[in-house]
Amino acid sequence: MPQKSPKITINLSTQGKDTLENVFYKWAVDAGRGIIILIELVALAALGYRFIVDKQIVDLHDEIDIQEGFVQRQAEKENLYRSIQDRLENIKETDAETSGKVEVMQAIIQAINENTFSSTSLTVNDTIINLNGNTFSIFTLNSFVEEMKLYPSIASISIDEINTSDQGIKFKLRIDMKKITKKTTEKT
Repeated sequence: MPQKSPKITINLSTQGKDTLENVFYKWAVDAGRGIIILIELVALAALGYRFIVDKQIVDLHDEIDIQEGFVQRQAEKENLYRSIQDRLENIKETDAETSGKVEVMQAIIQAINENTFSSTSLTVNDTIINLNGNTFSIFTLNSFVEEMKLYPSIASISIDEINTSDQGIKFKLRIDMKKITKKTTEKT
């Protein structure tokens, strides 16, 4: 008979040896693995979120660049429109000032043509019209001044000098026109 070799068995299981120390080590290792996995998952989530946020930031910068170009093109057009509006406003003011002066000067020329005045001298400045001349009666000069007061473009009328002479009454009349002030508007 053959000789039997001795059989050796090694029991590696620790089922019988559940000591408090072994249980604690097992629990600590398992908890440590769980914590490490949890931390790695949080780190991966933060990295993924960072990529998402970076993409959104890049997209927003691209959109800002597009809108900035649009705003710059619109700013050029707005400056053109404002320039046109300013020029139109200047034309309107000049037209109002000129039409007022033209009305007054037509009235003066009509009075000269009707022989209300004689030997007249007419000087026109920016806002002042000076009329020097002779008339036959103070009443004629008075009615002319009263007629001039009806024009809304006249600010004031003053008789600077009045004298009697051989040709009648010599006078110096000053008509101050209203200055149309530019309307200022706040631009926001």
